[in-house]
Amino acid sequence: MTPGHARPAVAGTLPPWALPCAPVAPFASARLAVAPGIQPLDPAEWFLIAQDYAGQMAERDRLVAEHPDWAYARTPQGEAAAAELLETVAAHVVERHGFRPDGPRALIRPDGVRVALDDLPPIATAGRLVQDDLLLMARPEGADEHVLVSGILCFPAHWTLSEKIGRPLLRIHLPVPEYPGDLARRVQRFFDGVQPGRPLWRANWHFAGGPEIVTPMREVDKTRMYAERLALTEDAWLRVERQSVLRLPRTRAVLFGVRTLVTPADGLTPAQWRDLDAVIAALPAEQGARKLGPALRARAAREAATAG
Repeated sequence: MTPGHARPAVAGTLPPWALPCAPVAPFASARLAVAPGIQPLDPAEWFLIAQDYAGQMAERDRLVAEHPDWAYARTPQGEAAAAELLETVAAHVVERHGFRPDGPRALIRPDGVRVALDDLPPIATAGRLVQDDLLLMARPEGADEHVLVSGILCFPAHWTLSEKIGRPLLRIHLPVPEYPGDLARRVQRFFDGVQPGRPLWRANWHFAGGPEIVTPMREVDKTRMYAERLALTEDAWLRVERQSVLRLPRTRAVLFGVRTLVTPADGLTPAQWRDLDAVIAALPAEQGARKLGPALRARAAREAATAG
């Protein structure tokens, strides 16, 4: 079953899962602006917990409770990795983010919600502690690619977990036009090379017509999504995915975490508009058009000129 979208925002208000400004703007960094854009991540900064925490976690709790078959998926090959992931996440958020133990097998989140650590499968419980969607990848012996073996995906950006679970990296990324070929080889080398205790991160971004954070889409509908972006008005919403990659030491599985940040276009700073304009101008025309339609492209150029 596919869930309904998160409740829409009232016109002129900021929904509880969004932020008024963009703390991560990939187009403002030369290293982040073009895929894969990978760089080291301080282990202490694994999770970005901000003022949108309570709003996003309420939506995650709802999806896990009402749509468990949609929100998370498992394979037998991913069970040990998911258990290790939950153990690792729980220890980290207690140490770094002030989560409080409540008995031996429960934690109190910053929003005051109690999460029992044994009530649900480990992948689902881990996803109820942090804002990141959590996707576990493993490379079977003799296989050419990593495979998605377990995951919780509450805030998909135009894809569904059911179409990707159990699939290798190349198949997961279809139908992204730029992925097959050199980019696919670079991403696989990246997954092979990540080491325990040395996490990495990158960021992805696009603009959307509204602030909705639950945006599933089947692969066959991807071309419609690209067409809709061309029609976006100036009053669009920036959606950034802060993506972290970490290898678990015992199972050697690789975690791909996706922290979604939603910000109105009006929340971009003059410097961010200037950087956005420069990045779009440097991209191939077709790729730039998929990122920014004519109205937003014109606004970026205008805002950049004003910023000086």
